[in-house]
Amino acid sequence: MKTKNPWESSFENLTASAGKPIKKAVTEVVKITAEDVKKQLFGEAPPKEVPDQEQQKIKAEEEKKKAEMAGRLARMEEEIKKIREARLKKEQQVKHEEKKAASAKATAAKKEMPIWQKAMNMGAQAERRVNAGG
Repeated sequence: MKTKNPWESSFENLTASAGKPIKKAVTEVVKITAEDVKKQLFGEAPPKEVPDQEQQKIKAEEEKKKAEMAGRLARMEEEIKKIREARLKKEQQVKHEEKKAASAKATAAKKEMPIWQKAMNMGAQAERRVNAGG
């Protein structure tokens, strides 16, 4: 009777047999993706055989694209600055309103304070003790 190897169908054995084709496929995908990203970011380089007029047109288009991108970045920065200023202004307004409410509350508490307590708060510490009878 033959005993079956428990490690025969292990994950390591399965991945070892499939490793080379997967590695090759992943490498190809990475190369293709890198080329696509490079083309999208930097544009395609004009071929050497293209006439000078077309190269000048291509360069003019690239300059135009760069100028548009710089303009968009400037607008985005302005919008971010406006949003930041609005947020800070709102935070300051909320703080001011909180201070105002706290001040009004303190003023109301002072008005509601009995006269004997007001007299206790006036003067030095020693006078307060005497006034309190201590």
